[in-house]
Amino acid sequence: MTIDTVDVISTSAVTADVSPVVLSQTEMIRLKFCPTLVDNEKDPHKSVSGKFLYEKKRKNDAAFPSDDNGSVVKISRGSVKVGNWMELNLSTSETYELYQGLKRLYALYEDMGEIPYGSATYTRVDSSFRQFLSIIQNDPSAARMIGNEENYDLVKTLLRLITQTSSLESLKRSLTELQDENLQHLITSLNIEKLQRVAKLMEDNLKNDSEEFWQTTVFKENQWVLAQIFACPCTIFADKAYVGGKGINNSGGNLCDFIYQNSLSQNVALIEIKTPCTELIGNQYRGTYSFSYDLSGAVNQVLNYRDKLTKEYYSLCHQGSEPFEVLSPKCVVIIGKMASLTPGQVAAFENFRNSLGNVLILTFDELYQRIVDLISVLSESPAQEQNSIEQNDNADELPF
Repeated sequence: MTIDTVDVISTSAVTADVSPVVLSQTEMIRLKFCPTLVDNEKDPHKSVSGKFLYEKKRKNDAAFPSDDNGSVVKISRGSVKVGNWMELNLSTSETYELYQGLKRLYALYEDMGEIPYGSATYTRVDSSFRQFLSIIQNDPSAARMIGNEENYDLVKTLLRLITQTSSLESLKRSLTELQDENLQHLITSLNIEKLQRVAKLMEDNLKNDSEEFWQTTVFKENQWVLAQIFACPCTIFADKAYVGGKGINNSGGNLCDFIYQNSLSQNVALIEIKTPCTELIGNQYRGTYSFSYDLSGAVNQVLNYRDKLTKEYYSLCHQGSEPFEVLSPKCVVIIGKMASLTPGQVAAFENFRNSLGNVLILTFDELYQRIVDLISVLSESPAQEQNSIEQNDNADELPF
């Protein structure tokens, strides 16, 4: 137990173990109180029982005896023989820590009302914040006041306090009590904020030529961005995955930037990431344009990954821990910016990529625009949203 958090793990319908209260500790000696919360029907105010652990270890021992779970000598009240007694003195500091710990536990049990099932971590809520919650729960006019536009800074502060000081279990219970309409507004607002943050990150870095930045900071940490490419539910199966070698996650083979997997069919798609600064178009050629060295290389590279993965599927699948399928896997190359092209170059680029059967070439600004369009859809009213969905039915998406 810390000053701010308490872990609770139920041990029966009426009891739960609680993280210990450490009264004092040195390198070799520790005194702690191990509490148990109890649903005491006869006397609900007496809801805490527990035991003291006073233990010693050698200086070089890695753990105290109670942490080791090994063969240790335990001395308890039952070990005291007739005519003997056991004495355990507490210093003023130890007594104070015990008092503070018990006070937090009694207050926690009063808030919970009953022993929760399973495990949960509870966080201390500031008393002034608790009073504020009580006000807005009991006074609808106060709650409406928060919704005014001029009070948005207050809303931001409240959200920060809620996520920092409310336990996850309490927050879950609060969400279950929200009406469907209010919950939907909250979810939509959170999704829009998440989208806007990633859109801003992408927009600010469209001149960033670091493949590592795009692969790790943008796509790996926000894997749903690449999921916008596909018309089915999918998640990252592996990043920097080996498509030829001892295993799908072992060294010694060809490295693919990302492998995405259809969460229903388990089929995979291969994604190769370049940068927004990568050139798309090469020299003029008889009224049109050739394609850049990097673009041609990236297309052939991802096709080579596809070939290796298909040929070595049974070996990789046998040795890997996660199941996957290789059923005519799609390939995606994310490279360059459409905005850097002239109209003639755009025409050549479109003709080239639309002629490819198993490779989708997508530019970074196109992917960025998909995020912006998604923000617009989420921000619209239901009627407007339906129109937008119908208009976007023909967007390039890969059902794999």
